[in-house]
Amino acid sequence: MKNLRSALSIGFAVLLLSLVGPATTEAQRSAGSYVQNFAGGTVLLATGDTIEGPISLHRTEDVVLVTMPNNTVSTLSAVAIQSFAVKGERLDRRRDSYYYDDFYDARRGYYYGNPAFYNMPPPRHREQPDTSLVRVFRTYRWNHDNDYSDFKSPAFFEQLSNGPTILLRREALVQRPVSYGSPYGYGYGYGGAYPYGMPRSTGYYTEIKDNFYLGTPQGNVLPLRNPKKDLLAAFPKQARQIDQYAKENKLSYTNARELAFLVNYANSLAKPQ
Repeated sequence: MKNLRSALSIGFAVLLLSLVGPATTEAQRSAGSYVQNFAGGTVLLATGDTIEGPISLHRTEDVVLVTMPNNTVSTLSAVAIQSFAVKGERLDRRRDSYYYDDFYDARRGYYYGNPAFYNMPPPRHREQPDTSLVRVFRTYRWNHDNDYSDFKSPAFFEQLSNGPTILLRREALVQRPVSYGSPYGYGYGYGGAYPYGMPRSTGYYTEIKDNFYLGTPQGNVLPLRNPKKDLLAAFPKQARQIDQYAKENKLSYTNARELAFLVNYANSLAKPQ
């Protein structure tokens, strides 16, 4: 638990210093509650106290269940939590091995060319899943992507980068249609399609979707629906440098790890000289 406490304290200090779901469609619809289970975790409560134990994270409901030493279960909503760190995630076959990344270097501010990491080798992708890595989640008040609402409620976001502007991630289960002619189907129906050229749906498959956001020093949450366009819009004075940096280092705006490096680089450009 020492590493978990350290991750929370370091990240929380960064925040101090720097400081409902989508509509159902035919192409994508909610797949119900998404629960992740972790062998261990440390929760920093809104009161400043901490509790430890195995954790179940109910992402859809923004609720954490902590199994206490006496085997009782403490149920905590986002309003009661400042942040929490977890490790020992149960493997999910829907994720590839690259997903199991703790973003430790990115949370420390790493990006290619950062002089603070000059004597350190660049981090590498892990070839095998390593669920012993520590992941950090923080609570932000959020409008649940309803741009026309001023109502915000506490919600959990995973921290992927350093600050003062922080790359955040929320994951959700979505169901997508399986149709004739798709990689999951068996060709097209009579006449090639139905109606008006639309492929015939044969059912649905479930996948995990990453949604990226920026957490501002003021505590606001900005969605990155189009990560490249929206990130550059968030740093308008540095946009040309950021995009050139991405091209030179062959970084993708849609890869979580590489996007975290881009946010760290953007922060470095935005610092007062």
